[in-house]
Amino acid sequence: MESIWLPDKQCQRALRRNEAFWTGELEEMPLLWVTVADAKPGTPPAAPPTDEGVWTDPDYLLSKAEYDLSHSYYAGDALPVHHPWLGPDQFACWLGADMTIARSDNTAWVRPFVDDWSDLRELRIDPENRWWKLYLRLVCDSVEAGKGKWVTAYPDLHTGIDGLAAIRGVERLMMDLVTEPLIIRRAMSRMTQLWKEIVDTVSEIVLPAGQGTSNWTMGWSRGRFLCVGQNDFTCMISTEMFDQFCLEDNFECCNHVDRTIYHLDGPGAIRHVPRLFEIEKLDCVQWIQGAGKPLPSAWLDLLKRIQDAGKTVQLYYGGAHGGDADFKSEIEVLCRELDYRRLFIWIAATSVDQADFIVEHARRACREKDGKREAGRADYCL
Repeated sequence: MESIWLPDKQCQRALRRNEAFWTGELEEMPLLWVTVADAKPGTPPAAPPTDEGVWTDPDYLLSKAEYDLSHSYYAGDALPVHHPWLGPDQFACWLGADMTIARSDNTAWVRPFVDDWSDLRELRIDPENRWWKLYLRLVCDSVEAGKGKWVTAYPDLHTGIDGLAAIRGVERLMMDLVTEPLIIRRAMSRMTQLWKEIVDTVSEIVLPAGQGTSNWTMGWSRGRFLCVGQNDFTCMISTEMFDQFCLEDNFECCNHVDRTIYHLDGPGAIRHVPRLFEIEKLDCVQWIQGAGKPLPSAWLDLLKRIQDAGKTVQLYYGGAHGGDADFKSEIEVLCRELDYRRLFIWIAATSVDQADFIVEHARRACREKDGKREAGRADYCL
């Protein structure tokens, strides 16, 4: 992987450290992805006049991506990543759902279309589906334009139980789990197969570019690196239902790719954590505490449990999710209390000075921790 926006020495070091994170050989400090948006002056491309155009105009989306990436600042182990995206429920659209777009809220939503589960064979992606064709074009455009510049990310895949909730409706799916468990298990099996088909299709486009892979959680790998467990729905179900309907899907998805990160979204999902430890091929757990919740340093018991189970941990700070944190304090606590060699911190910083401070402070905090450890060993030997 290479990028004209990063000095070669910085880029090569970031690549080595990203790979070391996966192999357990990370040294010096946590894996740190620290970026600053709009760090360089410039004029972004003019947006199309309609909400739909802002989301779907391929030329605009590509020029906007290049502008954003070229005007960002990359600190620590961060690399330029472009994530072609048609909203959180793009997968449901690929299956046939109608999408409503709201530019003012920077979001989109879909209308459920499954009235019954009589024919699961209809859960497929039509090659002529408008949204699927558009998504594949966006990926192809990104790979071509990103040569020597950025990594094209795998899609944000709300398949699995979240995919069923999108196409069936949350309330009706909740009832189905009780009244039609066998049908839902078959539907989940189909979700798993579709996830694999999508990953394989996108891999055929992305991998030949030689830029490696990433996804919306950031991070980088030479192999196929995916976010699994887009299971926001699981905050509403018991551990028994998670075992019955979701666990096998996560096993299968993790076994299908090379590197994996699980999106653990909010306190309501914590009860399912012990089951995640059973998935050998799950590498990393991303903890998102939720807007307005205590910062990651307040969840040390959870984070230690994850690391003690042999998994790595990713934490995110940005916007309402800790973007205004006291990073000096946060970094000191995290580096002191956790195994920094199995820690991935992703921060959307607000200035170049702040980004550089975060990286240097993390390096210093870990150096001090290692120094105290070595001093303790020397005292013991004496």
